[in-house]
Amino acid sequence: MTRVYTDGLISTYSVNLSGTTYTIWRSLAMSHDDAVLYSHEGTGRYEKHAAPLHLHIGLVLAVSQEANSDRIDALSLLDATTVDFSDASAVWLFECEQQNRGNLVNQLRQSLRVTLDAYPQWCGLIKAVDSVDGPAFADRDRLAPHARRFGRVYVQYGTRADPGVEFVTARAFDTLDDLCPSSRTTSQPLWNQEKVALSKFVPKTCLANPLKQPVVDNADIPPPVMAVQVTELACGGFALAVKIAHPLADAQSLVYFVKDWASVSRSALLSEPPPVLKPLFEPARLDGAAAGDINAATPDESIIEQTESLPFHRYDWWNVPSDSSLKTRIPEAFRNQDIPPAGKPIPWSEWETEASVSHYIVHLSREQVKKIWKQANNASSTTTQTSQLSRHDAILAHIWSSINRARKMQHDLGPVHCDLAYGCRPAFHLSDAFMGSLSVMVNVEMAGAELTTTANSDGNETAVLPPIAHRIRQTLLQLKNHPARMAAHLHRLAYETSPQRIWQGFLGSRHVMVTTWACAGLYDVDFGLGPLSSSSARYADGILANLDGLVLIKEAPPSPSPSPSPSGRESEVRDCRAPSAWTEHGVDVQIHLRSEDMLRLLRDPLLLPDTT
Repeated sequence: MTRVYTDGLISTYSVNLSGTTYTIWRSLAMSHDDAVLYSHEGTGRYEKHAAPLHLHIGLVLAVSQEANSDRIDALSLLDATTVDFSDASAVWLFECEQQNRGNLVNQLRQSLRVTLDAYPQWCGLIKAVDSVDGPAFADRDRLAPHARRFGRVYVQYGTRADPGVEFVTARAFDTLDDLCPSSRTTSQPLWNQEKVALSKFVPKTCLANPLKQPVVDNADIPPPVMAVQVTELACGGFALAVKIAHPLADAQSLVYFVKDWASVSRSALLSEPPPVLKPLFEPARLDGAAAGDINAATPDESIIEQTESLPFHRYDWWNVPSDSSLKTRIPEAFRNQDIPPAGKPIPWSEWETEASVSHYIVHLSREQVKKIWKQANNASSTTTQTSQLSRHDAILAHIWSSINRARKMQHDLGPVHCDLAYGCRPAFHLSDAFMGSLSVMVNVEMAGAELTTTANSDGNETAVLPPIAHRIRQTLLQLKNHPARMAAHLHRLAYETSPQRIWQGFLGSRHVMVTTWACAGLYDVDFGLGPLSSSSARYADGILANLDGLVLIKEAPPSPSPSPSPSGRESEVRDCRAPSAWTEHGVDVQIHLRSEDMLRLLRDPLLLPDTT
């Protein structure tokens, strides 16, 4: 296979698998003027018949960027810690009106290319400093001294060599009602995901990991950092899946991008000028918030001491016995050195990695959320002063408590942990438009017996949520009320032997690892393709690995509007919701749990509070 350029237009690679055709584009950002040409599909095509489970994604590239616009930007210290994380990934299920179905793929493809002009770094290469001697000589002078250390990552983009973003199209026999019945929140509040498996709509593309040997195709084109798949469904709707290498984007960045993409699509369909997109890609701003001088040869020990009080785990991937197979996790550059431990050994004995794991979505209605919130605040229905704990505090307390009852921790006096992803944008005064992977993992810790305490009230058993919710709130305030400690954390990160060495979380019987998409605007996405009465997605979800203890908390989908706006669809989505409004339609909680524990969780009468 060879790389094909067709007069600056995109060409395609098509794969037929047992009667289903997949068409794959890898697309570079392009100027708005060039977008007009995009409707004339390029002619370079490669067809291949293969077994369904062995989809090989080949590619050809459009040429749309100037060869002399080469840029290199170091990703932030926090970005670098996520190199070995799973890709950030999400799937949306949309309706599509009849008149838009014939042009669905072209509309999404063209609007994607326009959108990528504002995100050129996502079309480029991600690289890592994999030598103790620093980066390649050609890149060295373009990186700050602290960004030349082992394990730091950077992006190079803006040339004809950019791998681009992979774009995959497919067709499926599923319908929206098969995948997510419109009555799901009431008919299936405990929703088994084994039969649904939205992950099948995520492109199988292996994204770039700069610290691993790249998988290149026959044309020697490196893997992309981002891939998109559009799957046309039998009912006329479609599934849209997006995944991106975690150092470049967390959930906040990914959803922000998809909202931008949707606004470009809406504007085109309304024959309006494209919106001005303003994502902020300035990773150096985050590193600039670090305490002290991180370009100095040695760390400031007085700053390092400030981090000792932070509620973080420090599990050391390199702190393993000399005969352990996990020694391979240590980079070759350090494998034969006597390196002192930088943290605790990872407690692998607590995680039964071979056990069967089940995957459910637990839906809590708005009324159930309100009851849980009042219960956490220890307030009656007539009490108005219930503002000290957030709804998120209460929901997390309820779910964490329920999981530990299912794990039979009622008599366990040892510590159990909620490893909670905490977004750092507010801590560093950065807006939601700031691109990157800006989070840390916070250790909320309690004794198992304390966490599972119940009480009888009016003859009904209830979970004792106030101490749990307050522990969550108090732990988060250790970060919110002490921004200097977060600046110190960045300083310490700058001098780690490798940014990927320390793991702030774990899984297994004593841990849950919780990610929150509560206010990301998952349903504020409208490509302008569906009916006005249901312009947002039927359903949207993050894609997590099926591992014991993973939890994702997010808003539930809104109900279709019985009376659409008389002015019709607008190009701009107006987002002026109150902070509590993310629970307006209830909450969906994605839970992955060892199967025998999941059975106990589903049978727990306290999991879905009675609101009658």
